[in-house]
Amino acid sequence: MLRIERAIQKKEDEKKYLGQGLVAKKRATHTIFKELYDEDPREYKAVMRVTPEQVETLLNLIAPKIQRDDTLMRDAIVKLEINLVYLSSGVSYRLLSVFFRVSKASIIKIIPEVCAAINESRKGYIKVSNFYYS
Repeated sequence: MLRIERAIQKKEDEKKYLGQGLVAKKRATHTIFKELYDEDPREYKAVMRVTPEQVETLLNLIAPKIQRDDTLMRDAIVKLEINLVYLSSGVSYRLLSVFFRVSKASIIKIIPEVCAAINESRKGYIKVSNFYYS
């Protein structure tokens, strides 16, 4: 009986620990970009290489292709932000993983998915050479 109580207590302690981690993670995930987006559009443009208005326009074009629903355990990953930071700075997947608190495996899937969505939505505006494809 004592072993069962200890096992139950251990599970409850793990849940408390994980719950605190999730709260901290949720608070820190997008605060920097959200603050820049809301309070300092010039600095946001310097970091992201696009204005907040351009981000909104691009997001409206590609959202149906990249959007995922929020769940009880996590918010949807801000894929466009991850992709824009990658394209504007060329930082490694590992650094993006740490910075956005998203697994490297998710980053590896996100970058090509968002780039393909951008390419598809902007097909009339982006000219791609067929030299390498023929």
